[in-house]
Amino acid sequence: MSGFYGFSIFAIVLFILGTRMLLKDLYTFYIHGKSILKVEKGIGLAIFWLGSIIVWCLLLRQSVKLYVRHENNGIINNIVTNIFWIEFSVSNIIKSLRSSEIRENGIYILGDFYKWSKVKSYNWISPNIIEFKVKAFFKSNSSLELTINEEVKGEVEEVIQKNIEL
Repeated sequence: MSGFYGFSIFAIVLFILGTRMLLKDLYTFYIHGKSILKVEKGIGLAIFWLGSIIVWCLLLRQSVKLYVRHENNGIINNIVTNIFWIEFSVSNIIKSLRSSEIRENGIYILGDFYKWSKVKSYNWISPNIIEFKVKAFFKSNSSLELTINEEVKGEVEEVIQKNIEL
């Protein structure tokens, strides 16, 4: 089913969702204070998503070529869908490069950011593993674990004590 100028509603929704997701990740990346401690990075996932971007860009290029040649039966939807997947891949690169870290304004774990006000408590469950109890959106309690180097345990403890009101 085609809508306005050959765009399907599904393609428009995909484009809007992709743009929203990318803008949210960029906002999180820039606005949540400087990084105090980077715990881990998902470089392997970043490489996967970079490969994904290359594939989607090649597909986008092919769709644009077909559109320019006026072979545009449904090509507009392919172009918009490819743009969504590029946005999705860039968003996942941002998340994978920032897998887990402690920031000035909260903690960033596996693509989600928790402001210090959302952290209810914390506990060292081993010499290098810290568990945070946070207020999650759909759950009343959620547990998150970070593995850190023991050399920076004092610095981590200082940042947490300064920011969490127990």
